[in-house]
Amino acid sequence: MGRTVPSFRNLLEEITSELSVFRRALRGEDKTAFDSLMNHARKHASSCTVAPALDPMDAVFLSILVEQQKELMSLREAIARVPSGCQVRSGEQHHNEMA
Repeated sequence: MGRTVPSFRNLLEEITSELSVFRRALRGEDKTAFDSLMNHARKHASSCTVAPALDPMDAVFLSILVEQQKELMSLREAIARVPSGCQVRSGEQHHNEMA
C-alpha cells in the first residue's frame, strides 16, 4: 500500500518556494536569518511527518521554536557557568554608525 500522507519535506520545500517573494524583499542579514529559520524547520521534517494533523505552517513554526528554545537553553547554561562578578563580552564589536 502506498503512502497517503504527502512527504513533509516536499511540503516544506513548497512552503519555502511560496515564501520566496517574501525572502527576496528582505535585506541581506534578514535573508540570512530567514534561511537559518527554514534550515531549523528542515531539521525536524521527520517529526513533522509523523504529525500529519498539524497544519504544515504550524509544524514549521513549532520546528523553528524548538531550535530557538534549544539555543536559549544553551545560552542560559553558558551564562550560568560564568563566575559571578565577571563580565561576559560578545565576540563582536559594536560600532555606533550614527555619523
